[in-house]
This record gives sequence, C-alpha cells and structure tokens, in this order.
Amino acid sequence: MIVTTKKDFNEILSNIADTKKIVIIGCAECAAVCQTGGSQQIAEMADALSEYNVLATISIQSPCDKRISTRDMKRIAEETGRADALIALACGSGVQALSEVTGKKVIAALDTHFLGMTERVGRFFERCSHCGYCVLNDTAGICPVTRCPRRVKNGPCEFINGEKCDVYPEKECVWHAIYQRLKEFGDENRFLNYHAPTRWEHHHSPQEAVWQK
Repeated sequence: MIVTTKKDFNEILSNIADTKKIVIIGCAECAAVCQTGGSQQIAEMADALSEYNVLATISIQSPCDKRISTRDMKRIAEETGRADALIALACGSGVQALSEVTGKKVIAALDTHFLGMTERVGRFFERCSHCGYCVLNDTAGICPVTRCPRRVKNGPCEFINGEKCDVYPEKECVWHAIYQRLKEFGDENRFLNYHAPTRWEHHHSPQEAVWQK
C-alpha cells in the first residue's frame, strides 16, 4: 500500500488561486486506508473549497490504474470538460495517471511517502524498498535492505551494539532479528548465504516493467 499524508492546505490554495471551477477526485484504496483520500476526505475538501465552484466529486478505486481512471472519469466527463483544474486526493502515480487520462491540470493534494505495511489505521511501516533483488527467502521474511539504515545485505555491520543498531540505539539490529527468526525456523544455515551487492545500474528511475504471457 502507498502511504500518503495531506499537503498543507495553503499549498493547495496557492495552486488554484486563478481557478474557478474544480473537480475533486479521491482514491478508494490506499489513500482511503490512510484517511487522506477517502469519501470523508473528499467531502471535507469540498467543504473547505466551498468558495469555489465544485462541479463534481468522485471516488475512484485505483486512480493510478489508467484503465480504471479512464472508465470512471467518463461518469463525470461533462463536468471534467468544464473544469479549470482537478484536485487529486491520491498518490503521485494517481495524479500523473489522471493528468494523462484527462489532459487537465491536476493539483496534488497529498504527499507520497513509501510503500507501506499497515499495522492499523494511522500506523504504517516501510518494509520494502522495491529494489528488484529480493532476499527475503534467506532472511526469514525480514528485509535488511529497507530496515537496516546502512542497507547491509550480509550480516550485521561492525558497529552493532550487542543486539542494538548503532544508528538507532533504541531499535534492535535487523540482522539480529533475522538470525533469531531463522533459528526459530531451524534455518540458521541461511544466515551464511552470500548476497551480491545491489547492481545499481539496474535500479534506476524511471523504471518500466513488461510481462509477457
């Protein structure tokens, strides 16, 4: 899930200073879970912009999916055509997809942070860096690339302080946690498996992936 937070409202206002007619679009998936772009937040945004002419509001299941955005935006095609700008309560990918689908000026109302694991509403953790070289099978399902501040891929660094991380002394070293979990599974031998350094020439932006049947 993509974790987002609300932008400062004044930043949004500064981007629609010359705008009269707007459409507000929310995300019924990730942003809804983050309580940044669900139905309630769409309604709150409409109320906050009551001085503007809000032509329509819509919640799209996955704004980042151009197929879904294309389909759902047809429901408000007339209003979108008349709008000066669209306000998107969605992640950065959703904002860009909506821009490509509609050809309209799209104002991002959220800041996008990371691919997150949800513990409960309002509490999210970064657990995957989508690096393309997953070592989870050797690390008991715990990602050292993301959870180690130095991104060490082969055992603890020289600065480990007992069981603690020297960068964040209040936290357990991720490699200590990995070893303890491997012991629980009887897989300690995996701790000795060597993982080659990440080939950064393959980890570039923007990335594009194509799967063939």
